[in-house]
Amino acid sequence: MTYHRNFNNTLAIWTAFGGRGSIVLPIPTLNWSKKYYNDFGYTQYGSEKQIDVYDNGVAQIAVYYAKTPYMSYYNQTTKKWTVVSVPWWSYGQPYILWAGDGVFLACIVGMANIIASFDGITWYNAGYCEGAKNDMICGAYDPSTECGVVSWWYYKSPLYYSYDSLEERTAWILVGADGVSVPAFRYLTAHKGYFVGIVSNSKEIARASSSSPGSWSTTIQEDLNETTYMNIRSINGKLFVMKYNYISDKYHVKLCMLNDSATEVIETNLYNVGGLADNNIHNPNNIIWMADWGKYALFAEEMLYVSADGLYWEGVEQPGLSVIGSDNLDGAIYVPGDGFYIKATGYVFYAPY
Repeated sequence: MTYHRNFNNTLAIWTAFGGRGSIVLPIPTLNWSKKYYNDFGYTQYGSEKQIDVYDNGVAQIAVYYAKTPYMSYYNQTTKKWTVVSVPWWSYGQPYILWAGDGVFLACIVGMANIIASFDGITWYNAGYCEGAKNDMICGAYDPSTECGVVSWWYYKSPLYYSYDSLEERTAWILVGADGVSVPAFRYLTAHKGYFVGIVSNSKEIARASSSSPGSWSTTIQEDLNETTYMNIRSINGKLFVMKYNYISDKYHVKLCMLNDSATEVIETNLYNVGGLADNNIHNPNNIIWMADWGKYALFAEEMLYVSADGLYWEGVEQPGLSVIGSDNLDGAIYVPGDGFYIKATGYVFYAPY
């Protein structure tokens, strides 16, 4: 069976690896609508409308990017989004650094505190980064070693880590204060005992054991083609990353996987040529592991793709999953028994499932 983008019905996909020739799943055509801040229980603060959605594998939250002391989480008992009081956000906007393995790591924009939660309801002051400069950009957490890391956008305060309880306010430890030994990171993830990150120049990937977060090695070096990397994520045992090259005034963007040691980049069959803000791009932030399907799902402009192994994808069109202007699709989650949510600009796409 071959796939054509104009085929606008549910499509039975066929595996290309480990099961060639057998139908593995019908891809659903979903009914899409838009949800706004008030649909998640928030009252508008000023002119702010942005809602981001996150899933740590246990709990789901909808984060309103405003200086207002609340957080919305999905209540599995009532099957409704429910707002709870979180006084930390009265000091500034919440920014989620990490969502995974049953942990949320967040910061208060403009401050050096790390705020953590397991259930999206109770949020703890998990520590602080003394002497940090500029902005806290990203983070990751490895439950196997109970180690958390956060990166700052400054070469002499690039990375802080802690093995302490996330329920206690302690000083996180700075590494890389010499400005050379540890890079600042633009993106971080945790994968099979390692922290893996895209460094600040976006052209190299580095790795450290979560047992030794002060010792980093570059696993993917900058190349002569000026290959740039974005949005690295570990999802159900697979390590995804997006890479692009600028050729003849166009961005050639490919969804890729890394091997477990992050030393090899493997291209999938998904790619796009066009603008970098094009929502036809196959963004790892829009990949979800669907346990009931035993497959990965990936959302892009008017499309849902499915893959058994992360390398070979097939898809079906999704009428209504389209944006206008400079809107971006950048962050998808699935709430079991409820449906799919995808962050856009100022609203969230929703499809019951």
